[in-house]
Amino acid sequence: MGLLVKDEIIRVGQIVNLAAAGAANAVVVFAIPVALLGVRSVKIYRVNLFNLAAGNTQVLIGTGVGGAFVALLPALDSLNSLNDAYGPQTDLIQAEAFANITAYPVALAVGTSINCQLELIVCG
Repeated sequence: MGLLVKDEIIRVGQIVNLAAAGAANAVVVFAIPVALLGVRSVKIYRVNLFNLAAGNTQVLIGTGVGGAFVALLPALDSLNSLNDAYGPQTDLIQAEAFANITAYPVALAVGTSINCQLELIVCG
């Protein structure tokens, strides 16, 4: 189910825990359904980061894992023990993706993590 806003369908993704730093540990934060692969794309509308005492760090959002990771957005700051929201009000670039969207933190304090949630516009 999506939310219709200005003739666009906005899908809210699940909250995904990013528990390991580095591109090799990138986690899928939004999976494009198989029926939509190659037919429709999504644009990142809003990013919510919930820092669980992981220290001040940055989160990269893109596609792929490890050496195949391609960033869709510039690194987003995640401040220690705060909720950080990036969206249209903060001039977030609406990058378009045709594949599963992945994310990883650049660095983490030991035993901590960051929760990430995306809101996306379905295109096509």
